[in-house]
Amino acid sequence: MTKILLIKTGAAGDVVRTTVLLNVLQGAVTWVIDSKYAAILPNEHPHLHRVITLEEAQSVLLHEVFDHTISLEESLECAILASRIPTNKLTGVYLEDKQLCYTSDAAGWYDMSLISALGTACANDTKKSNTATFQELLLEMFGFSFEGEPYCIHHNSKITRVAGVIGIETRVGARWPNKGWSGYPVLINKLQQQGYTCKLLEQRSTLAEYLDDIAGCSFIISGDTLAMHVALAYKIPSIALFNCTSPAEIHDYGTLTKIVSPLLTEAFYKTSFSQAVIDSITPDEVFTAFMHHKGVTALQKV
Repeated sequence: MTKILLIKTGAAGDVVRTTVLLNVLQGAVTWVIDSKYAAILPNEHPHLHRVITLEEAQSVLLHEVFDHTISLEESLECAILASRIPTNKLTGVYLEDKQLCYTSDAAGWYDMSLISALGTACANDTKKSNTATFQELLLEMFGFSFEGEPYCIHHNSKITRVAGVIGIETRVGARWPNKGWSGYPVLINKLQQQGYTCKLLEQRSTLAEYLDDIAGCSFIISGDTLAMHVALAYKIPSIALFNCTSPAEIHDYGTLTKIVSPLLTEAFYKTSFSQAVIDSITPDEVFTAFMHHKGVTALQKV
């Protein structure tokens, strides 16, 4: 059986969307991941042979030979790992002359990245004009066309959705402060007046518990965050707000409604906070989108 090494350690949302590869890779996949995100991966999958933490990889894998190494992390540590482990073929990021480089078959994605060989200005322009989803660009690296293959993540079968419960993720990471939105309090009030229960998603002691929290909701509202990707994986109807990241890269799987800030162009992947940006989508716009979402017709209120 073909031995495949897949290096994708984080961040959490990026790990979720990378799991689409498990649908198309033919072989036994060894996935190298940051230990704090390992709970995202499925407990069982016919193509997922084993999961190894980044900390373990250096000692465990250096004496193995892989048929194909897939290196998808833009970090020095991961690029060194990809360059050191014996392999017959490499796709993605590697280290050459102390620089992060990427293979030509991965250029569709990495030409738009921070390590783009085209330079920062061209990379930014390409990303702004891109209309392909992440899944299309990822599968293109391996000669596949994206046919709607789903995410493949851990799902606790004991958790069932609770009618009328709307999970809301208001938090955003420090790197992209403009993913936040000021309209959540007003929106929550509007939803509660309609008889819905709003559940604010919170930090949990384990990532698996956070996934279970989402799995128990009948609808999810968030920014372009992990909660959005998990909702897509679990086929939970959802709304996501896009203030500073690319809505084009997100495949909606028929369950997601995207609401795009009118200031997206000027805030595109900027890391400096802007109050105007997080105020740019109105609560009424999100509430109206919720009431017209096709998933609401099956969402019974408590």
